[in-house]
Amino acid sequence: MGMSNYSWLPNALTVLRCLLVVPVAWFIHQQNFVAALVTFGVAGFTDGLDGYIARKYHWQSYIGAILDPLADKLLMMVSFISLTFIGLVPFWLMIVVVIRDLVIVAGAALFRWLHGPYMMSPSISGKVSTFLQILLVLWLLVEQALSLEGGPITVLMIWFTLVVAVISGLEYIVVWYRKSTEF
Repeated sequence: MGMSNYSWLPNALTVLRCLLVVPVAWFIHQQNFVAALVTFGVAGFTDGLDGYIARKYHWQSYIGAILDPLADKLLMMVSFISLTFIGLVPFWLMIVVVIRDLVIVAGAALFRWLHGPYMMSPSISGKVSTFLQILLVLWLLVEQALSLEGGPITVLMIWFTLVVAVISGLEYIVVWYRKSTEF
C-alpha cells in the first residue's frame, strides 16, 4: 500500500477537530477545565498535524482548504461562546470575535458568489488575532485548571485580543471591498 492511499488523512484530522468542538464545549460548561484543556490541546495538535502532513506529502485538497479554516473558526467561536457562558470571557469580547469570524466567512462566500473563487491568504493582523484568541483560551483554561489568579494578565490579554480582532476584522472588510471593486 503506497503513501498516496493515505491522502485522506489530513481531511480526516480536520473532521476530528470539528468533532472535538463538542467535548471542548461540554467540558467547559461542566467546568472540567483539565479535560477541556487536554481536548482543546488535542484539537490544536490535529490542526498542526493535518497541515504538516498535507504539505509534506502534497495532499492538499480543495475541500481541505475550505474545511481547515472553518474547523479552526468553529473551535474558537464555540470556545469563546462557552467561556462567555460560564463568565470567563466578557460578552462584548465574544461578540467581537464571533462577528469578526462571521464577517470573514461571509465575505469569502459573498465574494465567491459574486465574482468566483479567490483564495485569500491570512493577513498578519489576522494571524496575530487568531494567535491571541488561542492564547487567551489556553490561558483561561490553564488558569482555571490550576486555580491561578490571572488578574492583570487576563485583563491585558482580553484587551489585546479585542484590539487586534477589531483591526483584523476591519482589514478583512477593506481587502474584500477592494477585491470586489476590481471586477
